[in-house]
Amino acid sequence: MTATEAAGTVPAYVPRLPGGHLPWLGPVRAFGRDPVGLLRAARERVGNAFHFPLLGQEVHFACGPRAHAAFFGADETVLSAREAYRFMTPVLGQGIAYDAEPAEMEQQIGHLLPALGSRRLEAHARVMEEESEAHVARWADAGEIDLLAELNRLTVSIAARCLVGDGFHRRMGPGLATLYHDLESGIRLAGVLSPKAPLPAFRRRDRARAAIASAIAEVIAERRAAPGRATGHQDVLATLLQARDDRGRRLPDETVTGILLTMIFAGQHTSAVLATWTGLLLLRHPRHLDAVTAEQFEVLGPQGHVTPQALRRMDLLERCVREAERLHPPLTVLMRKALRDLTLDGYPVKAGSLVMVSPAVAHRMPDVFREPDHFDPSRYLPPRCEHRPPYSLIGFGGGKRRCVGLAFAYQQVKTVWSVLLRRVELTSTGGEHRPDYSTFVAAPGLPRSVRYRKLPPETGNTSDP
Repeated sequence: MTATEAAGTVPAYVPRLPGGHLPWLGPVRAFGRDPVGLLRAARERVGNAFHFPLLGQEVHFACGPRAHAAFFGADETVLSAREAYRFMTPVLGQGIAYDAEPAEMEQQIGHLLPALGSRRLEAHARVMEEESEAHVARWADAGEIDLLAELNRLTVSIAARCLVGDGFHRRMGPGLATLYHDLESGIRLAGVLSPKAPLPAFRRRDRARAAIASAIAEVIAERRAAPGRATGHQDVLATLLQARDDRGRRLPDETVTGILLTMIFAGQHTSAVLATWTGLLLLRHPRHLDAVTAEQFEVLGPQGHVTPQALRRMDLLERCVREAERLHPPLTVLMRKALRDLTLDGYPVKAGSLVMVSPAVAHRMPDVFREPDHFDPSRYLPPRCEHRPPYSLIGFGGGKRRCVGLAFAYQQVKTVWSVLLRRVELTSTGGEHRPDYSTFVAAPGLPRSVRYRKLPPETGNTSDP
């Protein structure tokens, strides 16, 4: 089922979101506090499609595999991601990603594909393992950590090396994690209305982007000046410097900078959040934690290295990561702007409406996922395979709009946890973990502390990383 123009159709009635709210503002306070709770409760009351105002914008919400297929399969001239995500331009840059024309955005994604293919993933795996081992080595023998803060720092280091290279990683140091935190914290509901509003978070966002972009530009200039100099493994920057547009011209430095900044931004924080939820859920379910730890030593043994081949054998770990993606997808809502009147899964949508789907709501539909609120990695095994029906699991998009960095993200999360499970013993400090919806990437809110104890050297990997 695809999105179609409304002409010649018999429109269905689209109910309004239940509950009282102001005409222009809509349920802005409830949406800002807990958008998933609001949308999920409304879906349970009125069904898979409804509409509501939000900051002067009419929103059409849709849910279910048929609606998702229509949403992700729609042409950009009908449902526009570019128009919906204009508020991302201060973060990603002008002419980059959603600020580019659709054809240009497709070209930008195409330039990345060689760097994210299976051959390059093997080199990236080595970097991911090295950074994870080095990160854990800096910890004391035992203590307590904020799991999200640690995984943020680790994934920033991994992204810096895999995407921009060792030189950028050394130049930026630990300060890069703070800059990316400031960059990410600038993505909030107010930006949909006015991305350049004079808010402190937006000023921090702009300063952080300028600092990161300047550092990337310096690395690009160095590489351009000495094209034959060895740079270690083949990072994504090397691929982009070799890329040519459809007229055979090299990519402008500003475009290379924007693509790299976008990739680090898109990949780092979503990976850190997914990795954090994976760990917190495993700690909440000790039976699965014990099983996934045993799988690590079964696959790698005491001296094994993490490789893509070894990661593919970590079936239980992958299913646990997928279950974390289902229960707590990093992106809670995905949006498009309707550029013309259309029908979406049989419901009319007016031109100018913001069309919204929610992985966080969709992943808790009991007619798609059995006992959807339970952590159950076995749901992905035959004969259930609840993720197999198209557009049921949409944490990283769907169809042709599926995230180009999905394989990289999963490899990163699995590599990080492969190292952690073999190097430290983790225990929960208790407490319930609720998503923090203050930004568009829903990390677990406080408290996120876990206790750890390093394992004896003979227990884990005794080879050099």
